[in-house]
Amino acid sequence: VQHVNLVRLLGYCSVPTSGPRFLVYEYVVNGSLDNWIFPRRKIRDRPSGCLSWDLRCRVALDVAKALSYMHHDCRSCILHLDIKPENILLDENHRALLSDFGLSKLMGKDESRVVTTIRGTRGYLAPEWLLENGISEKSDVYSYGMVLLELIGGRRNIRAVDQHGKNNPDKSKAKKFIYFPKIVSEKLAQEKIMDVVDERLVDEVVAGGEVAEIQVKRLACVALWCIQERPRLRPTMARVVEMLEGRLPVEAPAQTTMPIADPLANDEDLDHHPRQPTANLSSDSTYSFTMSVLSGR
Repeated sequence: VQHVNLVRLLGYCSVPTSGPRFLVYEYVVNGSLDNWIFPRRKIRDRPSGCLSWDLRCRVALDVAKALSYMHHDCRSCILHLDIKPENILLDENHRALLSDFGLSKLMGKDESRVVTTIRGTRGYLAPEWLLENGISEKSDVYSYGMVLLELIGGRRNIRAVDQHGKNNPDKSKAKKFIYFPKIVSEKLAQEKIMDVVDERLVDEVVAGGEVAEIQVKRLACVALWCIQERPRLRPTMARVVEMLEGRLPVEAPAQTTMPIADPLANDEDLDHHPRQPTANLSSDSTYSFTMSVLSGR
């Protein structure tokens, strides 16, 4: 398995007398994508910064090509199952390399889905993981869509806000969870998509004029297609590549209720969460769950 956008396996080493074995990959100088898109305090000896808009678009395409290769061009379909910014590395030219295949799984060409234990990272897991109906390459597509939204906004898709102050004794019920994909969907419908762009890139994107705005809208539409609730509505990664390259038109995303469960939320935001969502999905912009609220505002 070799691709220009997959991190290269150089070999392995093992400790004698039944000791552990280690895979040896190429060193990727600029570290992982999360250090380049999320604002954070600088950590010594860790490359970081703010990735430009043009480079973010290129990273989006690089990762899409890597996944398209894994899904469609290998002898068996390879499901990565842990797509997130921390597993996307940037080389000296800020080319993206997909890494960390420890949770990956093979799926035969004649199989439409596979059943496996839940794996991956909260905040990037597709809804079908909770339904126990099996997963497919479309589960990777969902995770990719969530990463694409984070590339656009420079923020985590799910963020906790304390509603009642730091001294509230019942912390589990005091948090409100702001859901970025819902914000993107609403801004797209209002034709205000530029409002969701990473604020550190606003001047750069605005300077790009109409071309840049079309680019933002294209990436947002692709991302919202990728995170559709129903896997069959999500595009294949091959089609995602074509849409990002402008070889395939991108239609307005289908409307979805975007049901999100607390177990899928980001690790750093959640300390307590129920294992299953409630059935209360009536609000257009706010979803209520047993111990939290996901809001698009």
